[in-house]
Amino acid sequence: MSFKSILSDIGNGVKKVFTVGDAVAKDAEPFVDLAFPGVAPLFNAVVQQVGLAEASAAAAGAENGTGVQKLALVVQSIEGSIMSYETTNKLATPLSQQQVEAVANAVVAFLNALPASTAAAGVASPEHTLVGAV
Repeated sequence: MSFKSILSDIGNGVKKVFTVGDAVAKDAEPFVDLAFPGVAPLFNAVVQQVGLAEASAAAAGAENGTGVQKLALVVQSIEGSIMSYETTNKLATPLSQQQVEAVANAVVAFLNALPASTAAAGVASPEHTLVGAV
C-alpha cells in the first residue's frame, strides 16, 4: 500500500518544514525521551535538518535520487548536536561517521513511516531516503 509520508509532505512545501517536521518531533519527543532519556534534543535536531534537506532538494527540483547529497548535508548540519549528545551522555568514544549516518537514516525511516496530513491523503509518492534504497 502506498501513501504519502510526512517526509514527502515536507519536501512538497518549504513552509511545512517548520510546521509539520517540528510538530512531529515535538509529538514524538515524550515517547523518545521515555524510551531513551536524553535523546530527544538530538532527535529534534535531526528531524529539523532532515526536513530542511528534503525541502532544499524539492525546491531545487531534485527531490528523488539525491540521497547521498541530502545525507551529507544532514550529517554536516547535526555535527554540533552530535557533539552535545556525546558530551551530555559522557560517551567514551565519539560516534563514528557510520553511526551518525545511521542516526540520520533512522529518523528518515521514522518520518517515512508516518502518513502525511489527511488533507494530502490519497496522493501516492515515493518514500524518501538519504542514501538511496534501503
